[in-house]
Amino acid sequence: MLDTLDRMYLKWKYKAEAFWKGLKEDEAGVSAFVATILLVLVAVLLCAIFWENISEWFTKTWENITGEAEKIKR
Repeated sequence: MLDTLDRMYLKWKYKAEAFWKGLKEDEAGVSAFVATILLVLVAVLLCAIFWENISEWFTKTWENITGEAEKIKR
C-alpha cells in the first residue's frame, strides 16, 4: 500500500516539476506582456500630458451628474 502511494506521489511530483520547468522556460507570452506594459505606459503619459483638459472634463461631467441627482432628490 505504501509503495503504491510512494509511486503516485513521485509521479505527481515529477509532473509538477516538469510543468513549472516548462512554464519558466516558455517565452511565448513575453512579447504580449511587454506590449501590455508599453500600452499602459503610453496611456499614463498621455493622461499626464493632457491632465488640465481631462480634469476640466471630469469636473464638468461630475457637476452635471450631481446637478441631475439634486433634481431627482426633490
